[in-house]
Amino acid sequence: MPAGQSVGVSQTEEIFVLQSLRTAALRVDGRKFGQPRSLVIEFGEQLGWCQVSLGETVVVASVSAELVQPKQDRPYEGMLQINTEVTPMAGIEYDAGAVGVTEARDREAMFERILERAVRNSDAVDREALCVIAGKRVWSIMLSVHLLADEGAAGDAAVLASMVALRHFRRPEVSILNGDVTVYSTDEHVPVPLAMHHMPLAVSYAIFLLQPKTDKERSLLLAQSHTQPVEESMEMDEKQDVMDIDIPVSLLDPSLLEQTLADSGMTFVLNAQREVSVIEKAGGSSIPYKTILALLHDAASHVGRLGAQVDEALAADTKHRVVSVL
Repeated sequence: MPAGQSVGVSQTEEIFVLQSLRTAALRVDGRKFGQPRSLVIEFGEQLGWCQVSLGETVVVASVSAELVQPKQDRPYEGMLQINTEVTPMAGIEYDAGAVGVTEARDREAMFERILERAVRNSDAVDREALCVIAGKRVWSIMLSVHLLADEGAAGDAAVLASMVALRHFRRPEVSILNGDVTVYSTDEHVPVPLAMHHMPLAVSYAIFLLQPKTDKERSLLLAQSHTQPVEESMEMDEKQDVMDIDIPVSLLDPSLLEQTLADSGMTFVLNAQREVSVIEKAGGSSIPYKTILALLHDAASHVGRLGAQVDEALAADTKHRVVSVL
């Protein structure tokens, strides 16, 4: 096989994954259905730089700011620009020569779209607070997101890294005198954090429609499923052999292999206040609405846990970081 050519999932891998889910209610990496991968948040010397590792998925985000003229139709608002960088280094799935130009571009477009919808369109950053002089000077915030390795749920890691970088960033202090804006260095004035309305985070699920072969397998899957047994919602005359009914099994924070083999996928973007910004399902089999509602409830709980981890990481960084005026 030529070097650099993409290799699909083998039949052996597919059988092993599905057999593990059906007979042991266990994922190939040893996690339970609702168990996320380990999260590691690292900060650099520069304020606004962070690296987020979600399992083997790695994303780096950095934030910078500059004073610019506002848009004519929004003179009282600053700007938030998002730049993404996705190269074949993140995975062969992004190599146009290996998987084809269309597939590589589609993957990159999906990565960019979730960031746009989750970070910019959700109004996480208070853009009115970025205004210095209405119609003349506003802050333009540049958020750069680099996908270093995609081993599943890259969008989740990217949104998380973006939110952490934005909260970690400090813009320079400014003063206004006779219409002139003076920007102070960090040696003169302590930099100012960005005003943020909320912190939306993304949570993804890989959904498998599994048909149990025995009563034991069925009971095991139902115990792990995010929805009630399908036959409970059916009329008596509509019931059929329950062994013929697929059970939707949802895997939180899927790996790349699980994403590839899944019948469907769902991504939710919401904040700790349970306000939903995005619900995205990109193709795949249909999903029962009760499953979607149950996943949304589960995602809200997971976002609460992620938010606590982010707060803890930012507090730990603040303790040993000295930001003072000389």
